[in-house]
Amino acid sequence: MSKPTFNWPWQQWINRRHPAHSGQQEIRHQQLYILPTRYGCAFSFMVLTLLVGALNYQLNLGLLFAFLLIGVGQTMMLKSYANLLALRLEVLPISAVFAGEHAAVLIRFENKKDITRSQLHVSCRDSAIAALSNLPPWATQDVTLRLPCPQRGIVTLPRLRLESTQPMALFRCWSYLNSPQSLWVYPAPEQNPPPPPTGGDPSLGATRSNTTGQDEFNGLRLFQRGDAKHAIAWKQSAHGEQLLVKHFQSPAGESRCFHWRDVQELELELALSRLCAWILAAHERGQDYGLELPNAHFAPASGAIHQQRCLMALAQFTPTQ
Repeated sequence: MSKPTFNWPWQQWINRRHPAHSGQQEIRHQQLYILPTRYGCAFSFMVLTLLVGALNYQLNLGLLFAFLLIGVGQTMMLKSYANLLALRLEVLPISAVFAGEHAAVLIRFENKKDITRSQLHVSCRDSAIAALSNLPPWATQDVTLRLPCPQRGIVTLPRLRLESTQPMALFRCWSYLNSPQSLWVYPAPEQNPPPPPTGGDPSLGATRSNTTGQDEFNGLRLFQRGDAKHAIAWKQSAHGEQLLVKHFQSPAGESRCFHWRDVQELELELALSRLCAWILAAHERGQDYGLELPNAHFAPASGAIHQQRCLMALAQFTPTQ
């Protein structure tokens, strides 16, 4: 599940100045911050040295040049500030991903001024930087920020940081964007999972068995962790060094119900990954399936909405002791 976050005093101050709003947000004066870059500091030191030398040696041409550079620096500071002022941003709805993947956070930039915004960079904690080279006047463009999602659960979008060092990279101007959006991170599906135990749903009055008359024998396969012991083909396994398991396949069109008790002996995340893999496989086959968890029950059904509900239940599942 998601790790807890700590709100330090300065973070609380930023949150007050940048409240979370759904929809489009416009950057205002009080939400902009600006400081010189290392090039800006070097430029300031150079101008200060030139000014002191011109005053010491009473060089009028040196003073003129120093004040000219001071004016250039002030102009660059105002232009860097104006590059972000009144820019409108909106975080579009985020699609669910599986644990270990990167979520595609789509951010919409809208320029409502008659100026060209240049070299815009947006980033957030633990993510790569998304860049927008130029945003023409009265234009709208989208950029994609890839957010790593290592753990399942409901992930709240971290605070976004928008910044630019244009023009001339003398000043860094930045602002923050808080969005109330969150995204679902489903358990990562297990690679090459064993097939689920076959048979009907016990809640429907059928008998749960790996060798019911309703199932068709589909051959033997190697034993995998989580397989039921009564499914092991002991006679065939005795002739070799590896355990073999009888594989039965349900007839086409039969509904299935995936039970927590089929995977409860596994580690929690592996159990959820196996259930996730079974759900994806059944959905791909167009088969009706249900899900039985200690805290949730989904009757057999099919379709994208049913799959989404089952995966959401796995994403926020917490074992009860």
